[in-house]
Amino acid sequence: MARAATTALHGRDPELAVLREALSRLRFGVGVVVVIEGTPGMGKSRLLAEAMRMAGRMSVRAGLGEADPSEAVVELAPLLRALFDGAAPLLERSALPVVHSGPEQRYWLVQDLESLLEGAAAVAPVVVCLDDLQWADSGTLAALRALPPRLESVPVAWILAARAIPPGSAVDNLVEQLASHGARRIILEPLTPDAVAELASEVMEASPDQALLELAVDAAGNPFFLVELLQGLREERLVRIEEGEARLVEARLPERVAAGMRHRLARLSESARQLAVAAASLGRSFTVGELASMLGAPATSLLTPVEQLIEAGVFAERADRLAFRHNIIREAVRGSTTISARRALDRQAVDVLLAAGAIPVEVASQLATSAEPGDEVAVGLLTDAADALGPRDPAAAAELGRRAVDLIPAGHRGAGSLVATTTILLHAAGQVNDAQAFAQEHLRNVVPAAEEAAVCLSLASMFALSPDVRAEAGRRALALRDLSDEDRAQHQARLAYNLIQAGRSHEATHLLQHARVTIERAGDLATRSILRLADGALLYVDGHFDRALAAHEQAMRDGFGLGEGTREWVARQWRSELLAVLDRFEESLDLISAGIAAANRERQAFALDFFETWRGRQLFQTGHLPEAAAALEGRFDAAGGMPVAGALYAAGVVALGRVAIHTGDERLKRETAALARAMLADGTPASRGHGSWLLALAAMARGQPADARAALDAAGPASGGSVTPLYPMDVTDDPQLVRIALAAGDSRLAADTVGAAEERARRNPRIRSVGAAAAHARGLLDADATSLGEACLLFDGGPRPLALASALEDLGVAQLRTGAPALGVDTLGRALVRYTETGATWDAGRVRGRLRANGVRRRLVTRPRPTAGWAALTDSELAVVRLIAQGLTNRATAVRLFISPHTVNSHLRHAFTKLAVNSRVELARVVDAHTGGQALDN
Repeated sequence: MARAATTALHGRDPELAVLREALSRLRFGVGVVVVIEGTPGMGKSRLLAEAMRMAGRMSVRAGLGEADPSEAVVELAPLLRALFDGAAPLLERSALPVVHSGPEQRYWLVQDLESLLEGAAAVAPVVVCLDDLQWADSGTLAALRALPPRLESVPVAWILAARAIPPGSAVDNLVEQLASHGARRIILEPLTPDAVAELASEVMEASPDQALLELAVDAAGNPFFLVELLQGLREERLVRIEEGEARLVEARLPERVAAGMRHRLARLSESARQLAVAAASLGRSFTVGELASMLGAPATSLLTPVEQLIEAGVFAERADRLAFRHNIIREAVRGSTTISARRALDRQAVDVLLAAGAIPVEVASQLATSAEPGDEVAVGLLTDAADALGPRDPAAAAELGRRAVDLIPAGHRGAGSLVATTTILLHAAGQVNDAQAFAQEHLRNVVPAAEEAAVCLSLASMFALSPDVRAEAGRRALALRDLSDEDRAQHQARLAYNLIQAGRSHEATHLLQHARVTIERAGDLATRSILRLADGALLYVDGHFDRALAAHEQAMRDGFGLGEGTREWVARQWRSELLAVLDRFEESLDLISAGIAAANRERQAFALDFFETWRGRQLFQTGHLPEAAAALEGRFDAAGGMPVAGALYAAGVVALGRVAIHTGDERLKRETAALARAMLADGTPASRGHGSWLLALAAMARGQPADARAALDAAGPASGGSVTPLYPMDVTDDPQLVRIALAAGDSRLAADTVGAAEERARRNPRIRSVGAAAAHARGLLDADATSLGEACLLFDGGPRPLALASALEDLGVAQLRTGAPALGVDTLGRALVRYTETGATWDAGRVRGRLRANGVRRRLVTRPRPTAGWAALTDSELAVVRLIAQGLTNRATAVRLFISPHTVNSHLRHAFTKLAVNSRVELARVVDAHTGGQALDN
């Protein structure tokens, strides 16, 4: 009896309706995401195929990519297949810019794909289907975290399928994030009895009798297993078709189901069985030529066994390749052989795939599990794959490196280099404890002291690592015997710098007291320049801001030499901080804009993120709260477990948290509080200081001064609550700390803070904000309206309107308290205007309450910005929507406005909410309506 094929999807009408409705939304110019989940055999791939057919009927282009477990370290493999492969690719591969290997590769590749998809969707809708996400590489998952939210305003549909997703897994985190952005989820349940009967009717080409339906219960509603059962019954003639009814002849499972894959293969010819087992090691799909190489036989000899396997439902044809009909079948074939045989075949398949043109990284996962100790070819290939993978996925590269170390023969000359590289990769992946254990086990045994010192020098210069980890690498190197003076100086300079970045300035000062002469004598340019950076940073911590800038600029003039490109970017960014504490914000923001433009031009993702974070922080300090939120939102991920690495990013979290407090944004307050707690739990002294400060400010905003004071102690037992000045600092923090101390009854902390602020002011007599902050702090401590008035005069006309508003509010309260109600009301009115102009709605509400308590209802000449409609858009949002409405992509808009694509997305998201639109088509109509169809200046 011939095997019947199934064509219809049975029992999946609700799921098909979800897909149909999702794809129909493309007509409105918006993006959509659907996630399909289910156990093997439930029909995920069939639903994806149906989505592809639906797209075809709508004349919408669609692409399909499937993840494969053998490609777990192949960057973006399934996504790139979906976009660039097939008879009618969604995108032209030639349009993808040449990607150079480097730490920024993944970031820029995702940016390029975003621009290409955005451009393609502007012409016609696009559907991207991805199957078996449980096997997807980390790059694909990272791209899916980024691309659908960024492209939600253009007609791109993402139809994603995965097996049942384990809670807490990377795929689970992805799906939860997508769901928070509105993704639809389809959970495939077992077929209903009616659907089972429909499917049985199709396979049997007749109505099943009751006995057949009762036997079908053994398939547990799983479509794949049900079809296997029914087709087995047909093949073994266990059913009889009479008068349009399929009647069960014998109530037993067919051999193909009962005996398992090993016995099922045994029923085929020996050549077919060997072919199936060999094919299972080649991956999901393969060519006849690759099969011939595996078996060492001419291709012509494989024609008959290939036909047998197709007829038996093991193989299927896919364009110009063969593939297993289902992954379940491939897994069963692999399981039909012994482990040792499977490993040998997998290893042979690696050689076949390499000979067919595969590169090491494409076969690395299979090679790592199949090679035996002493396999030097495997060691070389794994090392090559780790080198290629390291810049974009250090965790996966480190695993390959560790496996290569396990395989390498004793005494191999390449052992030292391999161990050193793997140690660095483990650190780069953030696996610090594993890295230290690995180094302890292998480094000293195979690596000479000079080479170990070089490894430590690399770690000490890796800015992606915590400065404490970098400092520990320096200490390890300095403890080595026979370290040359040159090497010692290099490590001492970097150790001092890293200690300062960690918030351990006292340790850095002590180190330099003993090491300065050695470092000064060093012939290495970078070493001497790093010393000057450290000196400048210590001067900054001590409040000598002019001198700090002079030392820093001398270091930048001297330069850092080869191999210190990242340090140069960091030095450029830090110069913007030194300009800011000098109240030279205009110069600082110009420098940041130039840095963003250069980072975009030179494809430096690290620098772009750094500069944009700093831009957001300075926008907060200068009172541009909506713009600050746009720059900083989404940069820090508490839920995803991503650490805030270093005090510079910690300062960005504090800025975002303070924006949330001033604007009353409850969601942002919760998110930044979670980040602050994470910084306290696992951070350097500098990061802990920032975390405790944000939690203290948040508690004070809730009217809980005792909790605020307790939060300050969380920075460390030695702090005594005195967390200011933070590193990096905001020179206007001291009045807020005095406010907390007084409210909590800690007069000593208040007095110490005022003393420190006044000393800083004495050291910087020309910086108005520093003097104003000292006067503000003194006015609060002494309840002195004169000092508060002095603070207002110094802040007035300066670059810090929020600080001015705070001083005005405190002065107004003091004037009311001392019997000058008219003055007090007038001063509070001025504070209200400043708060309103900056967007500090929470503060403005508080001041309105003070005025109402004194019988005043103040109407502002400057009205608060509306929360919805065209008038609600900020200047930055207007600039973005005008360019987007003209057809520019996010990337092109970012380049035009000297901001990052991340900030463009933030501005667009806020603008869409304010304008109540969902797509760029709707946005263009709104812009046209408000500009009379005339092109707008940019």
